[in-house]
Amino acid sequence: MPTVLLIKAEDITKNTPLGGNIDVNKYLHVIKEAQVFIVEPILGTKLYDKLLSDFAANALTGDYQTIHEDYIKPILYHSVAAEFILTHSYNVANGGVFKQNPENSEPVSKSEVDFLVQNQRDKADAYINRLERFLCDKNLPEYNQAQDNDYDLSPDTSDLYGGWKLD
Repeated sequence: MPTVLLIKAEDITKNTPLGGNIDVNKYLHVIKEAQVFIVEPILGTKLYDKLLSDFAANALTGDYQTIHEDYIKPILYHSVAAEFILTHSYNVANGGVFKQNPENSEPVSKSEVDFLVQNQRDKADAYINRLERFLCDKNLPEYNQAQDNDYDLSPDTSDLYGGWKLD
């Protein structure tokens, strides 16, 4: 299956503090990473694959469309923004790793960057918690049934309490 991105890269700058003049290629790969490392573990591989195939076929309906529109999109917006803010000033090229410092600008402190990153992660976490509650209320077969293979991810159904994960 070709790479299916559940959001448009351009929408990230419309829904986060990222500026609209940022080259999309600088964060396009982060969308796929966020889908694989954040969204798939929440949904489990079976539900994740269903959402990807239905989205690619423009056939999302009902609860699946709600999951995508109300939860997945905001989770991805804020998760991608957090990762981009954390790493965007670094450039890896043939000559090594460089830190960008544009003219007429003042670099921000590490604590300021950490604050911005944490702010975006907190927003993503709020949507993740809402999605988990939504999934527990619904009877979606792809979420509740066993995965097709031993190597597929089962949904992460453990609860979060004050940052502690309880199974």
